[in-house]
Amino acid sequence: MIIEAEKVLLQYSFIDPIIEFIRHNENITFKVTDKTDNKNYLLRIHKPISEGFSGLQHTRDGLQAEMFFLREIDQKNILKVQRPVLNQKGELVTEYSSEQFGTSLATLLEWIEGSTLTQDEDNIEQIVYRLGRNLASLHEFSRTLMPLELHRPVYNVTKIDETLIELGEGTDKGALNQEDYEVISSVLLVVKEQLAELDARDNSWGFIHADFQLGNVVVSEQNPILIDYCLFGYGYYLFDLGSASSMLKSELRKTLLEGYASKSSFSLDEIRYIEGQIFMDIFISYVFFIHDSERNGWIKEHASKICSTLCLDFLEGKEVYYSF
Repeated sequence: MIIEAEKVLLQYSFIDPIIEFIRHNENITFKVTDKTDNKNYLLRIHKPISEGFSGLQHTRDGLQAEMFFLREIDQKNILKVQRPVLNQKGELVTEYSSEQFGTSLATLLEWIEGSTLTQDEDNIEQIVYRLGRNLASLHEFSRTLMPLELHRPVYNVTKIDETLIELGEGTDKGALNQEDYEVISSVLLVVKEQLAELDARDNSWGFIHADFQLGNVVVSEQNPILIDYCLFGYGYYLFDLGSASSMLKSELRKTLLEGYASKSSFSLDEIRYIEGQIFMDIFISYVFFIHDSERNGWIKEHASKICSTLCLDFLEGKEVYYSF
């Protein structure tokens, strides 16, 4: 893997950089240290470990859109983000020839120093409240860009339909129980009805991060910074709020909502919609692995657990927001 990184970095202005492999998931990632000034960078080679991760976000147009989005956030001082780095040709997306992968694409971002969010921080309430405010700032900025057409994934009714097809195929192959698939279908039917209601509202839709998890929040000087915009695209703002909520301990979720509401119009009456977006997020995540027999073993157990509890409660109209 290091050889791949070395080949890419020839197109940047590094002299004998230190390269550390991080992981191979939706991308192959490396930490790169420039010996001349000790500055750190994140190198991403866009070759997903599982076919389920492949999509528009890994095309040249998709990556150009992600780099544009990050650069706009940075230049307009909306939030702190991983700043994109130009290669020697002045390009934000680097194409190179790999003996292992063929023609490949890579991007380089400045590293953000800090610690990954654990929820065990001494001042976790303040951090989560600020996370809610930062998310609201991201969505407020998104509204200013909505006249633009960016080549990015779309998280809408069509995505739900595509998800059901993929999960249905996975069920046929034994990766999901048929009875659980039927419950999932019922839940997503309710979610589709919710999306129709959200469509009737102003400012419910725009560019979203779409991939909240603890590893994608870096705490730097008490500021929770969102990283990893690999899956960012068009979606409902409540999708982000649901994704962020479900990664947190239940006792911190109200604080997140309060932080968000301090900078954006939001009411606790919308929790039912957030629940629907959490389910949508969970079932979309199944698709990433449903056809990968080496990595989909967890799906059947996870689905059986939530389909027999949270999904049924949701279908009965019970509140489940604090139970995920």
